[in-house]
This record gives sequence, C-alpha cells and structure tokens, in this order.
Amino acid sequence: MRWFSDRRAISIAICVGWVVASVLLVKGAILRPQYFEGPWVYGPTKARWTITEYADLECPFCKTYTPLLKAWVKEQKDVNLQWSHLPLEIHGPAARREARQVECAGKLGGTDAFWQAVDQVFARTHSNGQSFEGQLELIGIDHKDLETCSKEDIKVAIHIDRQRQEATAAGINATPTIVVLDNETGRTIKLEGPADSVTLLSAIDWLAQRVNSLSKD
Repeated sequence: MRWFSDRRAISIAICVGWVVASVLLVKGAILRPQYFEGPWVYGPTKARWTITEYADLECPFCKTYTPLLKAWVKEQKDVNLQWSHLPLEIHGPAARREARQVECAGKLGGTDAFWQAVDQVFARTHSNGQSFEGQLELIGIDHKDLETCSKEDIKVAIHIDRQRQEATAAGINATPTIVVLDNETGRTIKLEGPADSVTLLSAIDWLAQRVNSLSKD
C-alpha cells in the first residue's frame, strides 16, 4: 500500500508541475510585449497602386490634406496609402517628437493605432512647430509605454531619420509630396503639393498608359 501511495503522490506532483509550467508559459506569452513593424499602409495591402505621402505632422498643408487623401483612398478599390516621415527643420523638435509618437503607436498597436495617432495629431496640433497640449489617447496603448518608446527607442528615431534622408536623396524637400507607384511595374511619378482626385487619377492613368505603350512596342 505504501508503494502504491508513493506512486500516486509522484503522479500528482508531476501533474501539478505540468499545470504550473503551463500557467507560467501562458502568463509569459500574455505579458511578453508584441511589437509591430511598418510600413504603415492604409487600404488594401495588395493594391496595384500605392500612394506614398511624404509628410510632416506639423505641416499645416498636411494637416488639411491628409484626411482628404485618406477619404479618397478609402473610395478606391485598387489603391492604398503609405506614410513616409519627413519632419522639416523649420518645424523644430515638435515635428520630430510627433513623428516618434505616431511611429511608436504603430510599433505598440499596429497599423490601426498608427493611423489613429496621425489623425489625432493633425486634429489637435496648432501646426508650424507649435504642437498640441495634452497627450494622445490611443485604444489599447498605455500612455507611459508610448512616452517611453518615443523618448528612448533608438530604432524608432533611426527609422524616422532614415526616411528623412531617403526623401532628401530623392529630391523631396517639401510636404506634402506624393509619389504614385505602380506595384506591377515599379514605375513611379512624383507630385509636389496637395494633389486632388483628378490629379491622382491622371497620374495613375499616365502610368497605366506607359505600360500599354511599352507592351505594344
């Protein structure tokens, strides 16, 4: 009987151990932070046409134009919008700080959180380097985590600076600047300043016609 009792005790201990280990693994998975990576795309991810907006969150023209551009993209079936940071020196530290904040929103909460942060900044900022009062309120993201990321995450700062350098290398120095990309051919066209729906559709038609003319040749 004692031998049976010992075996039973060992079996119970093993079962308890497995339960505890499982709980710890699950708890660890829940507590382990999940980070998201861009590029931050608004609209269908596999669209043929990608419109990249080079923008500054302290740019008054971007503040007015970006919501209109998003609304237009939402109505299109085969177009998406991609953001590229271009904080201008004339807008000082506010533009760089806000760029880090929205980038961290995406890193902590994904694509929806990124665009939600962009919308909030544009809705609240006084523009031209004056920024806004208070803090961003993003669903599912703790304000302290957002602030820690925006102030201390070196990778985020490097990423924003790299996008700024790439824009400068491509001759893009003003915001907003739009680049329309045909994902099938890799051909692009650059549009400086706020491009309305007619201009955007004309750019897409021009790229499509070039493909057709080349295929006939």
